[in-house]
Amino acid sequence: MASAYNLSEALLAELRHTIAQRGIVAGAHQSGTMLVPATIPSGFSTLIDKPLQRKPLAVAVDIYGTLLASAQGEIGSGGSWEESASSDQAFPPDMAQRLKRIVADDHARERARGIAWPEVDAPSVFARALDLDRDDGARACVTWECEKNACMAMPGALDFLSACSARGIPLGIVSNAQFYTPLFIEEAFGMDLFGSSNARPSLAFDPTLALWSYETGRAKPDRWMFDELARRYAERGIAADRILYIGNDALNDCAAAVEAGLQCALFCGDERSFKPRQGEARVKISPPSTLFFSWNELRRLVCT
Repeated sequence: MASAYNLSEALLAELRHTIAQRGIVAGAHQSGTMLVPATIPSGFSTLIDKPLQRKPLAVAVDIYGTLLASAQGEIGSGGSWEESASSDQAFPPDMAQRLKRIVADDHARERARGIAWPEVDAPSVFARALDLDRDDGARACVTWECEKNACMAMPGALDFLSACSARGIPLGIVSNAQFYTPLFIEEAFGMDLFGSSNARPSLAFDPTLALWSYETGRAKPDRWMFDELARRYAERGIAADRILYIGNDALNDCAAAVEAGLQCALFCGDERSFKPRQGEARVKISPPSTLFFSWNELRRLVCT
């Protein structure tokens, strides 16, 4: 898989090995690992398994807390980079504080340029925090993410994606992510993300329908990536209201997607990642279209 940072194939292979060895709960998508369902706020109770207004012709997904179950439920600067010290002796004791300062400075600079919800560049952040070159910065951020945010494939997600693919439903992604996120997905599922290799099966996502915050420089809950996704689907003749976006955060995922005209299914099958955000004004105005506890439930809703 190509990297937006033009990392060498040798380095990508090395990072993939690190993720496979240290960042993945192996075989979880096959073992039927049980998650603890979220407690649903009373204001959302009528949305549980609510039928969609229009049958989806296209699907797009969030990654962390939705497609991947993880220790933090989110990625990097959204929490796991900055919240606690590392137990890995390769990192200094104040590593989290160093990251927090650099991320805050980078965010402030981009906000001054008019980007309300900017994304940072992980290899650069870690390289500056540890006085490294870019390749070693990439190694450091992958090592840190493996320690802080080990992932597994969300149970049932593979069957859902396979059912969509079998029905010709195009699959997209809108994710707050870093360059290593596609590597985590591929190692968690044991499959290619886009079908770039003949050596193993593919999850069948369309690379032209994948929007990553590390590439766009804009993070959710900015709706920019959703507007761009809707534009790309429109070029295929699919209207925004026939796209179903799936996420675990009622603000970052659902409100932003609904504002862009999409339908949105809020995943509430994992207590750690479920974020109802009912105090947010945007969520009150643009609530989820439906709530679901398992990918099998959603498969029946979308694919039958």
